[in-house]
Amino acid sequence: MTQKDRTLADWYIQGDTLTEALQCKVYENSEPSKAAVLSLADEYKGKASNATKSIGIWNGVESGGEGATAYVSFDGGGVISQMLDLEMSEKNINSSRLGEYKSVAEVVEKTVEIYGSLYVTFGPRKYTTEAVFDDRLAVSWMLYLPHALTAAQVPEARALIPVMREGKQQGTIIVSVTDEVFDVNNRDHVKAANDIEIRLADQDLLPRFVDL
Repeated sequence: MTQKDRTLADWYIQGDTLTEALQCKVYENSEPSKAAVLSLADEYKGKASNATKSIGIWNGVESGGEGATAYVSFDGGGVISQMLDLEMSEKNINSSRLGEYKSVAEVVEKTVEIYGSLYVTFGPRKYTTEAVFDDRLAVSWMLYLPHALTAAQVPEARALIPVMREGKQQGTIIVSVTDEVFDVNNRDHVKAANDIEIRLADQDLLPRFVDL
């Protein structure tokens, strides 16, 4: 992400105050910092090794449309407890800090590669109120599914980007809008995502939350 936006280069462990939150860098020389490791070890000291753990980090920027936070949950069992949630402010609705759709898809693909993600959704958080189904994953700007999909299966998609591993396709990033940044206030954009959701659900390819 640093290659897309320099404000995403530095990350800090979240704290109760601004001063406290800027004292503990998450990374040093691209490796977890000793301070961060010690802080988290102290937080979870005495807790069961299989207890769900949640780590919140932020990029140290409070305003100007450049703030960002990330939450990582792991252990505890189940797919939902294994989650990465990245939230970024944007300066305006007509641009993305991660770039155009191909650039954003690179971040989604890298997320799948690093975390072995089963599903990844990227787009405005507000879109969840516009999605077709309350009980299923939403497509929004783009959705990664662990299936090799074709244009015949999802003709409404503006792009289908294969995600490869060891020379074999392990999944597909489905893109609803390619000519501009997805805007939840643009009815054409919302309709494009909705149409894809309906098509996927009809083929039993859009997972329900209860099945995750």
